[in-house]
Amino acid sequence: MPYRRLPNTDQARIRALKAAVESSVENGVFTNVLSHNTYHRAKDFLERFSREVAVYRRCVAEQSSKRGNESYEAALKKARLYVSHFIQVLSMSIVRGEIARSKRPYYGLPENEDTVPNLFSESSVLEWGSNVMRGEQRRQAEGGVPIYNPTMGRVSVVFELFKEMYDRQQMLQKRTSEALSNISDMRFEADEIIFEAWSEIEKSFSAFEGKARIEKCSKYGVIYYYRRDRAKKKTGADD
Repeated sequence: MPYRRLPNTDQARIRALKAAVESSVENGVFTNVLSHNTYHRAKDFLERFSREVAVYRRCVAEQSSKRGNESYEAALKKARLYVSHFIQVLSMSIVRGEIARSKRPYYGLPENEDTVPNLFSESSVLEWGSNVMRGEQRRQAEGGVPIYNPTMGRVSVVFELFKEMYDRQQMLQKRTSEALSNISDMRFEADEIIFEAWSEIEKSFSAFEGKARIEKCSKYGVIYYYRRDRAKKKTGADD
């Protein structure tokens, strides 16, 4: 005995809604299988739900793009290298007596140490990149001679490129999270609409029996399963 079961994936939900909506209009004429209220509710929801799922999939694809990840990793590596080298050159200039040790705190660095901060994480590169840019600007504003090899101008270019890509990644992550949250919030309504639509579809074809009734309802997206052999109805089965 076949039984119906609501879709359990977002794509299956979209297919079920799409089948119900598209089959409800034949040659521009409303079939009356669904009530007007259910039809318009399903149609409007389908547009919103499909759009949100598309946004989520696009964001995930962009985040996981191999080319994007390689470019990002290259920018991070270069920014880390330039920030580290700048701090090393600053320390050597202090050791040689070219820059006063009292200037180290300008860069957020301890005055009596010559170590390079840990730049392993993205956040540390962002933090120390900003620190050295502010520190060098302040020191030069007081008449200090610019540090060369690398110059702060070069460090700034490399750092800003990385920061731009980092901000882009953060924006994508935020949008992905928002889309996923929106989709999650919409699933209950999707299932509610599908349940209501399927109930109306089955009621509309209640005069039919057996295979004929299943075929009529399946045309409108109702998904049927068979208990004994566990075979899925070939139309509208889940992924």
